[in-house]
Amino acid sequence: MDDRLAVVHVLEAASSQDPAQVARAEESLKTLATKPNFHAMLFDIFADRSIPTQVRWMSAITLKNGIDKYWKRSALHPIKLAEKELVRPRLLMVLNEDNPLVALQYCLLVAKIARWDFPRVWPGFAEELLAHIRSIASDQSLPIARRNTMEHNALYILHLFVKTLSARTLAVERQALRQTTPLVFAVLAPIYAERISQFHEVLVRNQNQISGNAAFFEASLPLLKSIRFCIKALRRLWVFGYEKIEKADSSAQAFYVASIGHQSAFYDVYRTLALDPGSVPDDYQQILRKIVLLYGKMYLDFQKYHAVRFITVPCAKQMLQWYWQQIAAEGPRMVTPPEDPDAAGEPTLEPLLVQGLELYKNVVKNFFYTADDNGSMDDEVKRCRQVIDGEILTPDVIAKMAELLMYYYIPLKPKDLERWQDDPEGWMADEESDYWNFDVRRCAEHLFIDLVSQERDRLAPELAKLIMQPDEGMANGNCSPTEQYYRQEGRYAALGLCANDLYDYVDFCQWLRQHQIVDSPMGVVKWRTAWLIGKWVVVKFPVEERPRAYSLLLELARSDDLLVVRIEALSSLMRCIDDWDFDAQQFAPFLHPVFECITGVLAKVDMPETRMRVVNFLSSIVQRMQREIVAYAEPIVQLIPPLWQSAAGENMYQTTILVLITKVVEALGAQSTALQSFVAPLVRHSTDLNDPAHVYLVEEGIELWLMLIRNATALDTSMMELLQLLPGLLQYSSETLRKVLKVVEGYVLVDAVGVFRAGGPAIVEALHALVSDTSLTTRATAAGYNALNIIVQCVPFDIAGKSIVDSNALWTAFTCIHDRKEAALALVHHAGFLSRIAVHYPQMFREFMSAQDAGQASMFTEHWVGLFDDVGNVAQRRLFALSFAVAVATTNDGILKALPLMMPVWNEIMSDTGASLVYFSDVDDEMPDDYSDVVVAENERRRKLLSADPAHKFDIKQVLTDSMSECERLNGAERFHAIVAQVDAAEFEDFKNQLN
Repeated sequence: MDDRLAVVHVLEAASSQDPAQVARAEESLKTLATKPNFHAMLFDIFADRSIPTQVRWMSAITLKNGIDKYWKRSALHPIKLAEKELVRPRLLMVLNEDNPLVALQYCLLVAKIARWDFPRVWPGFAEELLAHIRSIASDQSLPIARRNTMEHNALYILHLFVKTLSARTLAVERQALRQTTPLVFAVLAPIYAERISQFHEVLVRNQNQISGNAAFFEASLPLLKSIRFCIKALRRLWVFGYEKIEKADSSAQAFYVASIGHQSAFYDVYRTLALDPGSVPDDYQQILRKIVLLYGKMYLDFQKYHAVRFITVPCAKQMLQWYWQQIAAEGPRMVTPPEDPDAAGEPTLEPLLVQGLELYKNVVKNFFYTADDNGSMDDEVKRCRQVIDGEILTPDVIAKMAELLMYYYIPLKPKDLERWQDDPEGWMADEESDYWNFDVRRCAEHLFIDLVSQERDRLAPELAKLIMQPDEGMANGNCSPTEQYYRQEGRYAALGLCANDLYDYVDFCQWLRQHQIVDSPMGVVKWRTAWLIGKWVVVKFPVEERPRAYSLLLELARSDDLLVVRIEALSSLMRCIDDWDFDAQQFAPFLHPVFECITGVLAKVDMPETRMRVVNFLSSIVQRMQREIVAYAEPIVQLIPPLWQSAAGENMYQTTILVLITKVVEALGAQSTALQSFVAPLVRHSTDLNDPAHVYLVEEGIELWLMLIRNATALDTSMMELLQLLPGLLQYSSETLRKVLKVVEGYVLVDAVGVFRAGGPAIVEALHALVSDTSLTTRATAAGYNALNIIVQCVPFDIAGKSIVDSNALWTAFTCIHDRKEAALALVHHAGFLSRIAVHYPQMFREFMSAQDAGQASMFTEHWVGLFDDVGNVAQRRLFALSFAVAVATTNDGILKALPLMMPVWNEIMSDTGASLVYFSDVDDEMPDDYSDVVVAENERRRKLLSADPAHKFDIKQVLTDSMSECERLNGAERFHAIVAQVDAAEFEDFKNQLN
């Protein structure tokens, strides 16, 4: 009892209004959560009606959270089985909880326990719950209020249980769902039918006089709650509970067939009550609304998961026709303004219309209703197709559907124009989003597109005729201005939406010339014009007509138009630029006004998403215009500081700005050197690992840095200061490693001596750590050694030699080759680095090798020479041969023992390539292809590096002659001849002949 009282006090503190007291109580609850029987005690407190409601509510919440965290056997500090047995048998004994807040938490915690325990631990849960539901529904001795409470709680638990079970994917759980489904339908379907009947009786008893009738609301509200819970459970079981829907129980099939009539009746009640909303309780109208839409959710799920059976069930035609009646009836009202704007008009339940449009969309175009690749159909699909073509989508229905959608649903409505004024950027963002199935107009657009696409031969000619010829009603003046607007707007919308199907029937350029709509005083006409050009330019728009499109769009993007018109004009212009047939020279005369329009729009927009779109458009222009953009680089660069300032804290927006700068640098080529002091701070902000923003910006920052280095002709102080960031980035992650190494190489190629003096030792240390990391891939190790090799090639020995020795890079490569624990393809890169050291820093290499004892040197040299056959590149093979020549100028017996292995290598190289190698591999594989006439700085530097490479330049015969002479001088003639005698006579003779 003392423990329970202490827990009650903690729960009281947790539900108080004092933040400090709540914080202390939460800490206490965390400590108590792992104590034995704590959760059983929480259940006792929650079930005790003598305890204050607030404490019971907090107890239920704490128990629910504890079940989430500790009920699973695999959890840390799991609830013991004995404690679970104290809770589980009593779970369904508190169904009479009448406090809504406490009841909600109770239902959730029961459902969570069922989630973990059914079907393995508690296989009888479903049957126990259904038994309670049946008992409650049939027990007439219970007071009505108490019975309603118990029924609602039990049905809500069942709904949560079914919802969770329907989402399971394991075979045992799917099997449990299929076994449970008939049991639930057997209990719930009769209760659902009885509550429907009782609701009808209440309706008849009140003689349909329901508006403002308090007695009707009081009597029918509990019935509606039960009906709603029944539908929520049964709709999921109907869709997911049967492996083959045709084998469903008769009660399940009867529920589905009757649902369309029930939905229609409830919708009529909803519309009646909506005419006088002030006399209806809010919760009553909300429940009615949810019930009507729940039926639609069931139809959509059924269509999604059982597409063929959806069509072939007997009530499919009736259900679709009912939806179409609502769509057809609401269409004219959607475009007809009320005579009194303040009066309550006839209600339109827009989500219901969206459901109907989506149902028809999935009938018009559905993979399951078409023949397979061989043109064949099984019998069920044939029957389905016959029902669709003969009863649902008849030619008359298709024609009326297209007309209704075009004139009533797809035109822009007054609420769209209101958002143009209140939230133009938000409206544009919604138009670009993928959530079309939440809006009536956008859903209608998708249905219209699919309808015309599937019935192209029938609808496209008629649609083209309507679009190209004047409307008779408008020409005769028989239409009101409102009707004229919607008919014209509907045809314009149809022209753009169906461009892919109308291009054979409509000459859009001719239509554009005939309609002087840019001068229209109506903003919607201007917006639609910009939108139309964007739709048609990617379908059929001759190149010679593009300048007219550019002029029109720039005219629409001028500063005195609506912001949505200007943004749409720029979006369509972006589609023109991204099109395959874009001609940069043709667009060049429009660059100046384009930049003026972009600057003007950027000054007006506020949302980061809109700014990103405009900046991406600017990036596309820079990329597609290539060298033409150089003259406009200054105004673009001037835009960047205010853009960057406005993007503070918006990381995604900052990445688009970095991409823009990268493209500007790429287009400027060598001229971008002047931007180094301007761009370097942005690179630092993006790539500094101590700056939190690097998490989001590092990839784009490194890309910009690399582009800047590749195009640099010199390095200023700001670029040199960035060198301190490279060691950390080399250890940062493998995703950016390749480009960071390219940055290192680029720096060395621009100013090897200056760069090495500024930060070379730290970079060499980082590169050594990289190549010695055995967890990296062979490709990453090769890239690290490539950067080291370029340092060796470009930096003189007196500057770089000590740092390379101090880094232990030589010893790492030597050890890897000596031990030979890695694959040959990996060891080749270690050997290549030592070969590069031997050729470029021969004195350092000889000193290093002389420090090794004969045994180590012998093993190393044998393995080193043995790797020659694993080298494929011709220049690399020559490099190895040259390094072997350097190595033999020694007195170390371990190396000289390998002379018989080296001789065949030299003979092969001299025979294959001669004295020198006129061989140039391609420049950097990572260099872009588009700007070959611009990005020449690093290309030229790499060509010079290759041309100066000893593997290409040195006369190997002369090198071998000098090395052999030096070996003879160091060892003496007698010892030298003894060493040479170990070589195969034929190989040595061939060697002498090749040298001569």
